[in-house]
Amino acid sequence: MKVTFRIVAASYRRNDVAVELFGRTSDGRSVTALFFGFKPYFDVVDPDEAYMSEIREDPEFLSYEDKMLWINGAERKVKRIYIKSPWKVPEYRRNCPFQVLAADIPFHHRFIYDLDLTPCVTVTGSEMPDEAENFTTDLVIRIESIENAEPFNPDLKLLSFDIENSIESRMIFVIGWAISFGGKVRTGSIEGSENEILDRFISFVQEEDPDILIGYNIDGYDMPLLEERMKKFGKFFAISRDKIPPNRIRGQYWKMHGRVVSDVWWNVKRILHPKSETLNAVSKLLLGEGKDNINRLKIEEEWKSRPREVVEYCIKDALLTLRIYEKLRVVDRNLFMSMVTKLPLEDVTNGGTSNYVDSLLIREADRNNIGVPVTARYNKRNPIEGGYVKGVGAGLYSNVVVLDFKSMYPSMIIKYNICFTTLSPDGDIVSPAGTRFVSREKKEGLIPRLLVSLMSERDRVKKMMKDATGDERFFLDGTQAALKVLMNTFYGVLASSFYRFTNPDIGRSITAYARETIKRIIEKVESRGIRVIYGDTDSVFLESGAADLQEAIHFGQQISEDLTREEGVLLEFEKILDPFFSHGVKKRYAGKIAYPEESRGEILVRGYEVRRTDSFDLLSEAQSRIFDLILSRNISGAIEFYRDLIAKVESGDPSIPVSKLVISRTVKNFESYANADSLANVRTARKLMARGELFVPGMKVSWIVTNSNVTPQEVEPYIEGEPFEKKPDWLYYARRLRETLEKILEGLSGDFIQVESNKQGKLTENYGQKGVTLDDF
Repeated sequence: MKVTFRIVAASYRRNDVAVELFGRTSDGRSVTALFFGFKPYFDVVDPDEAYMSEIREDPEFLSYEDKMLWINGAERKVKRIYIKSPWKVPEYRRNCPFQVLAADIPFHHRFIYDLDLTPCVTVTGSEMPDEAENFTTDLVIRIESIENAEPFNPDLKLLSFDIENSIESRMIFVIGWAISFGGKVRTGSIEGSENEILDRFISFVQEEDPDILIGYNIDGYDMPLLEERMKKFGKFFAISRDKIPPNRIRGQYWKMHGRVVSDVWWNVKRILHPKSETLNAVSKLLLGEGKDNINRLKIEEEWKSRPREVVEYCIKDALLTLRIYEKLRVVDRNLFMSMVTKLPLEDVTNGGTSNYVDSLLIREADRNNIGVPVTARYNKRNPIEGGYVKGVGAGLYSNVVVLDFKSMYPSMIIKYNICFTTLSPDGDIVSPAGTRFVSREKKEGLIPRLLVSLMSERDRVKKMMKDATGDERFFLDGTQAALKVLMNTFYGVLASSFYRFTNPDIGRSITAYARETIKRIIEKVESRGIRVIYGDTDSVFLESGAADLQEAIHFGQQISEDLTREEGVLLEFEKILDPFFSHGVKKRYAGKIAYPEESRGEILVRGYEVRRTDSFDLLSEAQSRIFDLILSRNISGAIEFYRDLIAKVESGDPSIPVSKLVISRTVKNFESYANADSLANVRTARKLMARGELFVPGMKVSWIVTNSNVTPQEVEPYIEGEPFEKKPDWLYYARRLRETLEKILEGLSGDFIQVESNKQGKLTENYGQKGVTLDDF
């Protein structure tokens, strides 16, 4: 039989070693495909005969072959050693007295790389009825041959679940669930005695056979709780597709053969960056509705007095979690990244970005007989200097043209042939950091070649988008966005202190070239009499001097074309800001977009607390209002708003909701802080735990400052939906507002605005001769 499917996850089994590929077909069937006969291996650089004699006597040894691989600039003799058991490879790596290569690549990745597989494959083989009871999928196939298929995104089955349990005894009361598949959503619950609930949950997962298992804080709470209770009752936690228990990897995420475990909370943090990360807050933000009214702190009492309401509450939590996950389009994002990295969905959902680069680089290295080193940690005592930032002058500017370098770091890598394969003391290209690379004419680097291919592919996809509509356009747009992320990932990995293909001199050279390029462009522009207001890593802000928008657009188009031609890197005309404002601090500015047309009127803010999740809403909203007034050129209105707000806050005006004063911050393990109890977020977390609230490291907590006149300042947890009984320290909040808003307003006068802090809201204006004054309006 022949079956085409999208690989959701890959792994291997220990008994009768076989690579396991799990996925789903376009018509909705779940698949397990087993490949037998693929052997684990590792490379040893020029070992002596004593070592080879010893290894040949090892019962794990199967065979070896001689290879010649390029390693650190020279061809070296290598023995490729094949053994029986994949899990034994790390042991041989640790015990080998010679340099070892390719010995830390997961077995399923090794299989995928060697066969150059993509996530969509067609397998030819035969069904395995004797194996059917060992797997939960619709099909179990023995692979006879496998080839890549045309890419497609199947409809994957999502199972969201939530648990209500006793805080004191940990006993599970009920598991609520919601399933999305085939365009339909079903909900329900698993009830009974705890022993029955656990059995039914295992059977339920096996029968429903979801591709993705989700929950809100599933990594830190629901999965550990299930594992704990399964052990207590002596049950085999068999919810993987091959019916073995899931494993927690490095204490962070769960790996389950054949299924993806995806924590919605982590996705919310990564994509949304909300100030409050509770399910209730995020549901209201994204869906416009919150959780049901059940007191989680008194769940035992609630379960005794109104169990049906608790069941419905639990089901709704599972449903809200599912709806948030789908609203954020997490599956779509990951499917696109899976396609461009050629990895199974599970590996991009829970794997690091180094996996993305590994997938492409290792394939290319293998095909070019380049040795693949094991991952190593480099000393970061001399950190890599980042991008260049040109300071911005305080003031309000008109028709500011923004030019953006297209993929700055990838462009530098391509232009100067930067790669571990071209790194050479005899190289004819010398970076500003002093590192030498061989030119492309003599040897094209592996990484530049890959990036050229990715950049060309992205351009091709973007061209196809112009004529595409509906689902096709969505698919193409997701693909080009994933390609952009992937290209920019290369620098981060190469500059990392922990990666197999890096060298600190490579990362240092990339940023040095980028700094040199942007400085040269700024000098070139200024030599033409054009004022550069600001420059930051990969973009420059130019004062066009244009009398109107059309003239500014023409200026932007012309200057970007000229600089692109002269510099050999693509400098795109991105937008026009009119006006543009800064109070004179690097990386802090605001502007109103005048071009392109589809974004006209939007306000762009960078660096101010309005974009920070650990600020309080009143401050963020005040800044937004100030910027709105300034960018409408209503300076007197901005100052009047400032004076009125400070007066209200200092007096504790009851019209200001206390929810606007909430500060939120993530809390790590308490032990990771030198003086944990001096920190407001840690003390808030401790108070929440004392009240029986759920807390796990990495979670964001919220509080209100009640007394800033003592050390450490007194804070009180804030829980959305519950009344706040304490009195806020209004003078603390007024001081925070004054300090922040004054800095913004100072940029308008070129001098300063003095505030007499002992007089509520009294403002003394002291305008200098620089910048903008009230008289200008």
